[in-house]
Amino acid sequence: MTTRRGQPALPLDFNLPRDWREIQGRDGRTYLQFTTHMVTFYEQTYGEHSRFFMALRGGRLIGSKCTTCAQVMVPAATWHCPNCNFAEMREVELPHRGILAHTAPVTVFPSASFIGDAPFARGYVDVATDAPIASYLPSRLRTTTGLERPGIFVKGIELKLVFEDERVGSIRDIFWVPMTEIPPPLRNKQPLLASELNFASPVPPEVKKDPAKAAAKDRAMAAMRKLASDVERSRRAQADLANRAFVLGIKTGGGDFALDVANSRLLIREGLPDKSDFILVADDPDVFRAWVNDGSLTDAAVEGSLWLPNKEAFQVLPALDRLPRSTRRDLREAK
Repeated sequence: MTTRRGQPALPLDFNLPRDWREIQGRDGRTYLQFTTHMVTFYEQTYGEHSRFFMALRGGRLIGSKCTTCAQVMVPAATWHCPNCNFAEMREVELPHRGILAHTAPVTVFPSASFIGDAPFARGYVDVATDAPIASYLPSRLRTTTGLERPGIFVKGIELKLVFEDERVGSIRDIFWVPMTEIPPPLRNKQPLLASELNFASPVPPEVKKDPAKAAAKDRAMAAMRKLASDVERSRRAQADLANRAFVLGIKTGGGDFALDVANSRLLIREGLPDKSDFILVADDPDVFRAWVNDGSLTDAAVEGSLWLPNKEAFQVLPALDRLPRSTRRDLREAK
C-alpha cells in the first residue's frame, strides 16, 4: 500500500520475506516457524504440528498413533489421543501410498492466493489403511497426463506420494499421483521426487480418425473462419487478443487444424503447424463449433472433452472464450 505521494503507508520491514526456520520453545522442544503469505504483521509457529512438517521437509510422512486404541492421526494434529483421555501418542512412519477416500473436485476459479494454479484438484487420502481408526490427509492431487480433469481422481483410486525437490516445511511440499502413472521401478521409492516424473511434456491422447466426423470438422472450420473474419471488424475482440501471440495445434477425430493468434488477429489453418506452443486434443470437432456459438473452451477443458497438456495452455482459453461475445456485441452495435 502506498500514499498519494508514492511513499509506503507501512514501513518496508513490515513486508516479511517468505521464510521457514526452526526455533526453540520455552519447553525446550524444537518448533517450525514461518511467515504467513496472508498477513505480514507477525510471525507464527506450527506448534505441535511442527514435527509433521519438519518430517515432510526431510522426505518423510509421519502420523501420531495412540498406544491404547491404535488411532492414527495424519497429519499429526495432536500428540494426545482425544479418544483415550488424552493419552500420549507416539510417532509412526506412514507408507508413501494411499487410497483416495472421496472423488476429488477440480477447482477452476480459485481464491486470490491460488491465481495461476488452477485448475487443480485436492482430495482426502487414506494413508493409514491398516489402522482401526484414522484421519485422512488433505492433499494436492496431480496427474502426469495433462490438465487435471474429471474421471482421474475418483474414490478408491490408489495414489503415490510425491515430494517437491525443494521443501520448506509446508503441506505444498507434497502431492499425490495415480499409482498407474508411476513407472513400476519407482512405485516403492521413498521419497519419490517430482523431478523423477514427467509433468512438462505429457503424451497427448490418441484420437482415431473417423470419416463420419470429418463433416463436423468442416462445419467447425467454417464457423471459426467466420469468427476470425468478425474479429477483423471488432474493436472489443481485438482488445481481447492484444499483446497475445500463440499457436495451437488441434487434433480431432475429424482431422487436424491450427489456431494462430498474433497482432490482435485470429487465423485458422488446415493441418497441424510445424511448431506450436500447445497441442490440444478433442475427439469431437463439434467442441469448436459449440465454442463459436456461445459455448466455452474453458468448460470443454474442465469437463474433459478438450484435452490440454498443462495449466499454461489453460490460460489462453479465457481470451478465446471472449471472442464470440465481443464480436457479436460490436457487430450488433454497428447495425
